[in-house]
Amino acid sequence: MESNPKKGRFTFRASAVLFVLSAAFELLSLTAEVPLFGEIRGGVSVGIYHVVYAALFLALGIGLWSGKHWGYPLVLVATALYTLDKLQLLLSQQALSAFVKAQLGGFERELQAQGITEELILQAIVLMSIVVILCWWGFALYTYWRRDYFDKAALSL
Repeated sequence: MESNPKKGRFTFRASAVLFVLSAAFELLSLTAEVPLFGEIRGGVSVGIYHVVYAALFLALGIGLWSGKHWGYPLVLVATALYTLDKLQLLLSQQALSAFVKAQLGGFERELQAQGITEELILQAIVLMSIVVILCWWGFALYTYWRRDYFDKAALSL
């Protein structure tokens, strides 16, 4: 073990573990439908969607754990991709609404009895998506700030 580890090591390694876990959850969700490009998608396209995210999260985990030079730009690429994915979700309100209705699966009456409407759920999803996007960009900013954690080749970017 290094006597003087690079700054950010704990944060990047903890993030690496969480990204690898996220990759595993993506693989467990291979058949789960997702709202994508204005429609609820299933089948092969959603399988590809989950495999791409699983590969991306696994690569992030490896790059962050090891501090490889390619880990630094991969964080930025993943942040941009994730942002675009969530923005397309937020811009297709009809698909988002259909997705929420499908997920509620007959519990609408019980939720409404508690004062929880579909509009409230949609607002919560939109707010949560915005917060998660901001967290991704915060992590990307932290990665830029601690870019010396990565191999020297990353500093030239």
